[in-house]
Amino acid sequence: MATDPDNLESCEQRIGYRFTDRSLLRRCLTHSSSAETRLDSNERLEFLGDAVLGLVICEHLFQLYPDQREGQLTQMKSWLVSRQTCARVARALDLEPLIFVGRGLQQIPESILSAVIESLIAGIYFDGGLVAARTFIVMAFGEELRLCRPLDSENYKSQLQEYTQRELACTPEYFVQEESGPDHAREFLVAARVGEQTFPSGRGRSKKEAEQQAARNALLALTDPAPGSLPTDALHDELPEVSGDIRLRLLPESSPKLSESAGLSHLPSTSTEASVLLRPASAELRFLPEGPYSLGADRASWVAIQHGAAARTGSLNILDLSTGQNQSWKLPGRPGFAFPTSLNGVFVVGAERQVGLFDTTSGNWSVLFEGIEQGVDSTVINDAVIWQDCLIFGCKYYPTCDQPTGGLYLWRQADHQLFKLLDNQKCSNGKAVITDSAGELWLYDIDSPTKQIVRYPLDPVAGRLDISRREVVVDLNPEEVYPDGMILTPDHSSLIVALYDPGDPSCGAARQYSLTTGTLEAVWTCPGSPRVTCPQLVLHEGRVRLLLTTAVEHMTVEQQQQHPNAGCLFIADTAFTSLGDQPVFRLQS
Repeated sequence: MATDPDNLESCEQRIGYRFTDRSLLRRCLTHSSSAETRLDSNERLEFLGDAVLGLVICEHLFQLYPDQREGQLTQMKSWLVSRQTCARVARALDLEPLIFVGRGLQQIPESILSAVIESLIAGIYFDGGLVAARTFIVMAFGEELRLCRPLDSENYKSQLQEYTQRELACTPEYFVQEESGPDHAREFLVAARVGEQTFPSGRGRSKKEAEQQAARNALLALTDPAPGSLPTDALHDELPEVSGDIRLRLLPESSPKLSESAGLSHLPSTSTEASVLLRPASAELRFLPEGPYSLGADRASWVAIQHGAAARTGSLNILDLSTGQNQSWKLPGRPGFAFPTSLNGVFVVGAERQVGLFDTTSGNWSVLFEGIEQGVDSTVINDAVIWQDCLIFGCKYYPTCDQPTGGLYLWRQADHQLFKLLDNQKCSNGKAVITDSAGELWLYDIDSPTKQIVRYPLDPVAGRLDISRREVVVDLNPEEVYPDGMILTPDHSSLIVALYDPGDPSCGAARQYSLTTGTLEAVWTCPGSPRVTCPQLVLHEGRVRLLLTTAVEHMTVEQQQQHPNAGCLFIADTAFTSLGDQPVFRLQS
């Protein structure tokens, strides 16, 4: 049972969200048995979280299944927002040890686990807005969303019978192991047997419900026989009544499973071909697309850094991934990055030598801070990353990227302080911030002309890097490619790096490298477009997919003819079940 305030930090790590208001997080984890009054517990948050969860799940199902009737969508929604499902999600995130309960409560029941998930959803909604809450829900419920599919009028028992007759030439049997409870609240424990094998039991308020759960457990074991494929608490899972429109679509044995964190701990070394998602309508938008960022299901933003080789302006773009509709707003300068903020429709943007707020609803631009690169000529802001309330961003020497005069900066919103971390970069690109197992904070950084991905210990309080402990993580100097944009995999075990190839290969590429060994784990290719600039994970068609931007920059007319997809945005499949780190920049007054 949780008693240590450090559990708040553990909770943030497990849910992938850092609270601005820690007292709100504590209330999310506080059961009424340990609160001074019931108003100090998570009960009111649970009430709101249930509504937010229902909204996000309904929106997700509505977009994912445009051909399904209301009744089918309702049954899927009921399954996904049920107490049993929320409790399973809490167990998967290992939240049970972090809940604040009274001393007299020796075992945390399913109802409390479910309440904590709903309370956390409400807390994230209050602390970071609907986009942050939606991101958490899609991550935390990823496995449940993967398994819940409308197929036909069959149920779990029918599906099990169909499978065993087809594959094993036998029929499943069910037998009651236990009946308990008073007459008005009977509970049944039922197991399924196929041939000589008996599977983990199902529990329900009726024999029918218990048999459905038992059939589900048998299906999971038969279609994924690997050790650990069944939940250890399968005996206590419950299913809502299944009336005929929903069953599990169980994926084949090769499908990824969730690791302890939201993503995958490793991937096989494979190559996946991406396909063109968007061919921007104008040459200006195709010149230098970069900085994609998820805005929720089937929506993403990106920036056109400059509208041509001689242009001094660029744009912010918002793309509907499902329809291909792209909206564009011209910005006052060349944007190096743009992130959504806690204000609806407002983005924080680094353009030229200032960082400002751009409101897509009004077109207004307001300067947040400036004073960047004072006394240095020909440098502009480039790539960035959000870490808590800080922006970490770099600059590049324009237009040739051959002079080490660009700064690497950290701006801390809490006190509006700007720190220069480095002053010798040529073209500062991809960045990531990770806390290692020892609790030390590291900044991973790319200065593209060096062809290396490096890391430094970062002290955000002092506003400095420990340059003496600089380490090279990946070295691409033997190759004719340059690392450009970069993101972390959802479990923080690897980096996905876009490769800018100035030559003329038939395909461009993004690669995944292990953080611990630097080994290559996966490759995504972009046919007909060699200059891949940035990667980002997005939720598209109900799956976590990889969005890649590519550029026309530095291509002759002949090269553009040779590479017909240059400047397009590509989409590719992944094995991930979470979007990982894509925080909204929380604006403070």
